[in-house]
Amino acid sequence: MVNYLGITENPKFKFEFIFEVIRDFRKGGLHPNNYDEFMTLVKGLPPISKRSPADYLVFKALNLSDLPPEDLQLVLREAQARAAEKAKRCWHPQAGIETCNVDKGGNILVSAAHSIQNNGILSRISRDGHVMTFAKDKPGFDGKMIGRRLASIFLGFCNKHDAIFRPIETLPYTGTVEQNFLFAYRGFIVAVHKKVEGTILVDFGEQADNDIKETKKIFDRAIISKDYTILETEVFELPAFYPVAASSSFYLDFDFEGNAIPHSDERMENIYISLFPDNNKTYFLISYLKQDANLYKKLTDQLRKRNKLQSDITILLAPHVGNIYFEPIYFTTFIEKQADGIHSAFIDAQFDYNIYNENNQVQKSYSLTPNNYLNNPYNLNFFGY
Repeated sequence: MVNYLGITENPKFKFEFIFEVIRDFRKGGLHPNNYDEFMTLVKGLPPISKRSPADYLVFKALNLSDLPPEDLQLVLREAQARAAEKAKRCWHPQAGIETCNVDKGGNILVSAAHSIQNNGILSRISRDGHVMTFAKDKPGFDGKMIGRRLASIFLGFCNKHDAIFRPIETLPYTGTVEQNFLFAYRGFIVAVHKKVEGTILVDFGEQADNDIKETKKIFDRAIISKDYTILETEVFELPAFYPVAASSSFYLDFDFEGNAIPHSDERMENIYISLFPDNNKTYFLISYLKQDANLYKKLTDQLRKRNKLQSDITILLAPHVGNIYFEPIYFTTFIEKQADGIHSAFIDAQFDYNIYNENNQVQKSYSLTPNNYLNNPYNLNFFGY
């Protein structure tokens, strides 16, 4: 069996999207002339629970070959680029052809918006116009240098509606209710936009779509009514300038004391985080909807009382946030050597598996995330001094 056929053994993968890229690049023996026959054979494979190596012998006549690592990375990068293009949209609650900037054909002009401010935050942590992040086109947590003008961008707003973020882009941070709301909203948008991109490659199920829709409704109502008080924001200060910036949102299964956080079936309740240096300090903002205070108020109280901010902020970021950037020398000095530990924390935090039935549908799901991983047994620290 050639290596790229392995993705057919995970029902969550939308393998046809990947195979189209391999075909277009004419890699691994796939090309337009044999693609239809190839897909017919793929769709004729037995259910995963009944599949054996012998079932793949039908592909032998197509003379397929393994993709070497460099080709796999090439295919993955192209698939991600196509998914980003397909997912582009303006997320503003009033977005539409009558309110957004449009081209001559009446199509909304979605621009490359920054989820972390380019001319302020990213410029403060860049060196020679570059920042470091974790490479997303291969496994693990190796570093990747990127120009700051390309860092943190996503196709999520038109130019007109991206102006909603001016209070956190053109004004210094003073911790106003509006600024805290906008930082949280940006963390929400960049995370769900990336999830939408991901759904083009992976089937996360109907619940994931519903989570986005229901939470977006809450933010949309707040933006239209300018009611920024729907969020509770805890602001933590580290008394030094650390050249690290992050923005995202995610949910937690446990708090710092190992207590389970019981989520509802209506939508997944998230926290919204931002990390950025300013005025010789580093600010960490953690927000949640006031209606979710019963889930996360205790967590933020613990964060304040534990007096382990460097460790606790690190373990919230490391396994959950891909939208994070570092000054290059700082990364190679303090972060690079922690790659194995970050990977371990990521695996633990996302440790679940599914049992599938004969129709390749999820029969039962299990989570093996340890309830004590927020105690940072990996000794990770993103704050090197």
